[in-house]
Amino acid sequence: MHFKINKGLDIRIAGEATDFSLVLPLSTLFAIQPSDFRWLVPKLKIDPDNHVDIGTPLFCDKQNERIVFVSPIEGTIKEVVRGEKRVIKSVTIERDNESPTEKIIDFEAPTSSAEIRSLMLQYGLWPCLRQRPYSTIPEPDIRPKSVFIPCFDSNPLAPDFNILLRGQEEYFLKGLQYLREAAEDAPLHLCMKEGSNNQLFEKTSDAEKHYFSGPHPAGNVATHIHNIDPLDKGETVWYVDPQDVARIGRFFGKHTLDFKKRAALTGPALNKTGYFDTIYGADLSTFFNDNIQKEESRIISGSVLSGNKIEEFNTLRFYDRQITVIPEGGKREIFGWLLPGLKKWSLSHTFLSWLTPKRTYDVNTSLQGGRRAFMMTDVYDKVFPFDLIPLELMKACEIKDIEKMEALGIYEVDSEDFALCELVCPSKKECQKIVEEGMRQLIVDS
Repeated sequence: MHFKINKGLDIRIAGEATDFSLVLPLSTLFAIQPSDFRWLVPKLKIDPDNHVDIGTPLFCDKQNERIVFVSPIEGTIKEVVRGEKRVIKSVTIERDNESPTEKIIDFEAPTSSAEIRSLMLQYGLWPCLRQRPYSTIPEPDIRPKSVFIPCFDSNPLAPDFNILLRGQEEYFLKGLQYLREAAEDAPLHLCMKEGSNNQLFEKTSDAEKHYFSGPHPAGNVATHIHNIDPLDKGETVWYVDPQDVARIGRFFGKHTLDFKKRAALTGPALNKTGYFDTIYGADLSTFFNDNIQKEESRIISGSVLSGNKIEEFNTLRFYDRQITVIPEGGKREIFGWLLPGLKKWSLSHTFLSWLTPKRTYDVNTSLQGGRRAFMMTDVYDKVFPFDLIPLELMKACEIKDIEKMEALGIYEVDSEDFALCELVCPSKKECQKIVEEGMRQLIVDS
């Protein structure tokens, strides 16, 4: 089935990753951060100086201790970093020299959904799954009404999934089989980009295939859910990144546990971009030593629209598949918007750059204005492809009106779906944060 997305916005940013492998020596330091998992309250299961193996539990979900988060590498616990109120910020591991990056696990082939779920929970693979609403780790005993695998990303500078999965094709297809069994035969939906190379994804007979075209957010999972199997209150769907599907396939097909990842290094502030292989939690600091053009740059795990600034630990977050580096802004410009702005991106025709639509731009972090109260405008509707009213929904989230949030469709969206609204917002509102806080209030009141 084909879906054409008419509302949205593609932003052409310089610094796309080429099909060039960047070689990165594996770090000896790893940092596993509970903040990678939305609203997780971690409970520590390990002490400093303890030796850990691949798959050793580090912490668990305090609300459901069956959900554990394990060590991706063999080594020694160097430090448990805590923040305010002794909240665990990071578990740092010092890798043993020449230690393997994968581990063979001996287990009998599972014969039921319960056994598959139990093995995924035991060896730290359950967090690979996320659910909508809320984008949290799903409850292990709830059957989803469907499972979504987004097979492309429409974010700026997003990586090519065929490159990310190169060499993992067999395990991806096997992972789909086990994922379907784990979901108790709930329908699987593969969502692909119309006109792209989808040969790998089209090989399977275990999933329904859908094709999307149009501007961002055509690749967001909420766009897929909204068009294929919309959510209502009380319903749950799962979604899984294709690399995590392959990881599940390796585990059950090869009895191998590993947390390897391939990601793209992108952005206009870099001297060299490309794809690199790493392991979840590895320190990537050496990547940036001589590769950043400007001293004042922001390193983002994820895309420029909805990623997270990397501050204390230079690691790729658990669910991200790209790192973006852009210059820091905030400097005053002579004459500002009075200049023709041939090198400046703008949604409107404020600058003459609209005359060169195929140009790429060296964007930075400048806010380009001051924060103010919501303005009545239709600008959100131009980039928001859902049958919802974004301005009214954000207002309901700000005042924590639960009934109004539900009536306006809060269960169908997530904070990342408001990234474009935040980009074009004339009030410079933190739209994503507003929606996320609204969803948190839903959980508190439920």
